[in-house]
Amino acid sequence: MDDIPGKIVENCSVTAGYRRLRVKLDRPLGKVSPGQFVMVKIPGREIFLRRPFSIYGSQGRTLTIMYRVVGKGTDALSMAVNKAPVMVLGPLGRGFTAGKGTTPVVVAGGIGYAGVRMLLRRLRGRATLFFGVTGKEELRMAEDLEGTKVLTSTMDGSCGFAGDVVTLLGQHLGDYRGKSPEIFACGPVGMVKSLKGLLDPYRIPCQVSVEERMACGMGLCFGCVVATRDETSPYKRVCKEGPVFSLWDLSL
Repeated sequence: MDDIPGKIVENCSVTAGYRRLRVKLDRPLGKVSPGQFVMVKIPGREIFLRRPFSIYGSQGRTLTIMYRVVGKGTDALSMAVNKAPVMVLGPLGRGFTAGKGTTPVVVAGGIGYAGVRMLLRRLRGRATLFFGVTGKEELRMAEDLEGTKVLTSTMDGSCGFAGDVVTLLGQHLGDYRGKSPEIFACGPVGMVKSLKGLLDPYRIPCQVSVEERMACGMGLCFGCVVATRDETSPYKRVCKEGPVFSLWDLSL
């Protein structure tokens, strides 16, 4: 973990409401595990607290994140110009760990794609991505993903399966019988709850990246706890013990 100065070199629209940010850091982040995140100081003086973002890509001194404009912080970030200075703290948290000899299946809902994109790149085409969005325009987020089988769902029925991504996955679970599937997921809490309900009869190994508001990103403030089934210490910090947890350890 390091706090590194950098400058914005790209801040472009991917599709309506979604943007990609590239930062040239003064020095590399170092070793990054898929699923880890960074805390970014938004340029300017209006936003005091840093904002957490999944590491979409990291190569040398170049850090890439993808974000959805949803509040004051991301709105201010969307207006940041090239060469604007930023501070990046990371890499933070615990990421995904893919087991050997398994068939990886990745499930992403909306901007959750940003949390699994590095994992998909590391798996080099071994995984199938089930990607659920509201409408087909959001599927542009995954246009840079090559060599990976992608099955899509849209809530408005404009492309792929008409409905939610967990229902789509349920229609294909039989395809993985006898193949030792291992599921990796990132998306809104509603998707994670539905995923747990779908997988409960099968107890398929499943790791999920949990979305939660954060203040410090280092486990100091205990502002991002999530309930787990650990009877001794049930509340875990998403920024420290997570953001990736076993689905079966979470109390949903």
